[in-house]
Amino acid sequence: MKSKRNNFAFLSSIALAFTLLNCSSDDNAITIQETETPNQAPEAFSLIGVADAATQVTVTPTFSWNASTDPDGDPVTYELFVDGNSNPTTSIANNINDTSFTSEERLPLNQGLFWKVVASDTEGNTTSSETFSLTTRNLQISENPVTANAAFSERTDHSSVVFNNKMWVIGGYDGAAHLNDVWQSSDGETWTQVTAEAPFHRRSGHISVVFNNEIYVIGGFTGVDFLRDIWKSSDGETWTKTTGASPFPSSGLHSAIVFKDKLWVIGSLNAPAKSSNNIWQSTDGETWTPVNVTVPFPERYRHTSMVYDDKIWIIGGRSSIGVLNDVWQSTDGNNWTEVIKETAIEGISDHTVVVFDDKMWIISGRDNKISTNRIWQSTDGKTWSQVITEVPFNERIEHTSVVFNDKIWVIGGRGGILADSYLNDVWSMD
Repeated sequence: MKSKRNNFAFLSSIALAFTLLNCSSDDNAITIQETETPNQAPEAFSLIGVADAATQVTVTPTFSWNASTDPDGDPVTYELFVDGNSNPTTSIANNINDTSFTSEERLPLNQGLFWKVVASDTEGNTTSSETFSLTTRNLQISENPVTANAAFSERTDHSSVVFNNKMWVIGGYDGAAHLNDVWQSSDGETWTQVTAEAPFHRRSGHISVVFNNEIYVIGGFTGVDFLRDIWKSSDGETWTKTTGASPFPSSGLHSAIVFKDKLWVIGSLNAPAKSSNNIWQSTDGETWTPVNVTVPFPERYRHTSMVYDDKIWIIGGRSSIGVLNDVWQSTDGNNWTEVIKETAIEGISDHTVVVFDDKMWIISGRDNKISTNRIWQSTDGKTWSQVITEVPFNERIEHTSVVFNDKIWVIGGRGGILADSYLNDVWSMD
């Protein structure tokens, strides 16, 4: 029979072993916890192209970079940032799985920009590349027109719109007669006559706009009378008279725009040597109401109007005091602010304006003396810069300009410094 002392020693040894075992297990757990490695960010990588400080960069460039490897084997995606800040924050593409991206949205013309790429893993860790700079190309104009002799006759004071994915030319004056023909083109080179004789009077100095998915023709001059009629068409061939006598005075050489779901007619030449600064608006093209305000800008005709930055803009024109070069804007058509009384441009009349590349553009026209082929641009209406000093097309007035397929188009008009030739050429620039 074992002694009580031996039994006590045996039990003590078992308890000690159990304690050591537990301590060993706890120590092991502590060791594992202390040596666990956190998930790591993707490794550093480099940009390849567009090369740093590159100039004359296309407005739809392809950006490329080296692949970033993730230390934990996590999938890596990329986000591309491009803007005018030295540390760009504007994302133009994300969740990119490749190491290159071609911009589908056009970058602004002739502008200094910065770009970088940020790599991300599935755990939310990120690594940024270095930042490169670039300067995009300027406006491009071919040395040759799209067509020097379009299928429609030479003309001036016609109207043009973009409608149903085509450019349209309507009416005008060919030096001998007023016109009421209608033409269309999908490429600026091949023009198809939609109708040789629209039902409305032959006319020039009218305005055409697209409103509620129809082309509208408003007012104009027959060579004898100024007109008050308004016509519309959904196909350019069949025309409906909206009103034979609008409530506003007979008008020619006026401007018209679509703004806040309304048609607006601004200014005009109502009779020889009688101009207007009246403003009219309509929600349907048939019922017109005057904007009953005393507008602060002078009476004018051969001016232009456009919608830019959610405002109506009025630029230049002619009045009883001569050629104007002022700029006005309004957020509602009732309250007007003079942006600048006299721009750096010597005079602005018989010109065209378009909105392109998030800027306002003035194309050709007449200054105080002669016709020009200048092109100016502005983002604020106050500061205007001449885009290209040597323009390949000749001086012109009373032409039309539209934006179509990411290009500015210039159509016809009267050419030469003295505006003594009638034109039917078509030019594009982008």
